[in-house]
Amino acid sequence: MAKDYYATLGVSRGATQEDIKKAYKDLAKKYHPDLNKDKGAEDKFKEVQHAYSILGDEQKRRNYDQFGEQSERFQGASGFGGEGADFGDFSDIFESFGFGRGFSDIFGNQFGGGRRGPSRGEDIAVRLNLEFEEAAFGAKKEIEIDVIVECEVCKGSGAKSSSGKKTCEQCGGSGVERQTRRTFLGVIQTQGTCRKCRGAGEIITDPCKECGGSGKVHRKKKITITIPEGIDTGQHLRLAGQGHSGEHGAARGDIIAVIFVEPHTIFRRDEEDIYMEAPLSFGEAALGATIEVPTLKGKAKLKIPAGTQSGTIFRMADKGIKFLERNEYGDQYVKVIVKTPEKLSKREKELLEKLAKEEGIAKERKDFFGKFKGLFG
Repeated sequence: MAKDYYATLGVSRGATQEDIKKAYKDLAKKYHPDLNKDKGAEDKFKEVQHAYSILGDEQKRRNYDQFGEQSERFQGASGFGGEGADFGDFSDIFESFGFGRGFSDIFGNQFGGGRRGPSRGEDIAVRLNLEFEEAAFGAKKEIEIDVIVECEVCKGSGAKSSSGKKTCEQCGGSGVERQTRRTFLGVIQTQGTCRKCRGAGEIITDPCKECGGSGKVHRKKKITITIPEGIDTGQHLRLAGQGHSGEHGAARGDIIAVIFVEPHTIFRRDEEDIYMEAPLSFGEAALGATIEVPTLKGKAKLKIPAGTQSGTIFRMADKGIKFLERNEYGDQYVKVIVKTPEKLSKREKELLEKLAKEEGIAKERKDFFGKFKGLFG
């Protein structure tokens, strides 16, 4: 059955390029194998990326609308995307929600084009759990990661010695294979990464024993991450150039630390504001009082007016979380809960009974019934 790329991206055939790009970004983020470990997520990610490689290019989209999947056979021919047609670079999509080129390079080869130089190293995504106070005040966290680095023995060459490799005969050292075919539509030229040397341009004849000819090895590495004051769950920190090594001297990838903040026993955070509940005695609520409450900056006094009702919320300005991008703070909100005493002494009972008579609350309730004519005798 022919694939419907519009259905794959969940857009209509009349969708704009902005609609298509937005749908792709949402789906790529949802199914990216570094973010979604569900079975089948990687295959779905590839389908989404391939659909966008067609619909995201206006010329290829027109070809697809006219010829369906058959149009992909002719992307190199004149009138079907230009000479030596290349599928686009999706790094801007990944960077728009926080990931570098290393992620998109994982599957980049499947879209034709071919690699035109050593690939940048892949990014490493790590989950970083923080306590509430660490996120609020900032901190330094040391973590250990498994990172791919250049082999120390062969200096990344993959060969035991300088004479342990030769120029690839398949691509002549370019790392790129090119094929030209004549069809009834004209001359079609395709190119891609050399299958024999995998784009290196050289073949290892005497591999390094340390890395087995790959030029890379896995190593444990401890890194220190500086946590800025005010960071929150779902945000991320990028450590440029500390990810996996690139191919043949290319730039390293990045480390992307995704933040998860543990809940607090007293405070609840909503962006830069924090919320808490404080108990009040019946007397404090009725007569008014000044109570002490905890804040992120220590103890603070909160004035309670006489006659305060349970559930009243008080705002304490600038006692919340610092904004990440400016030197301002959110607020703290305190909800007071009036506690009804459960055990009373004889003297307390007598005083409360006297107070109840003087308050006249019972009379207020009795007046309810007078407003329902004929319903209550």
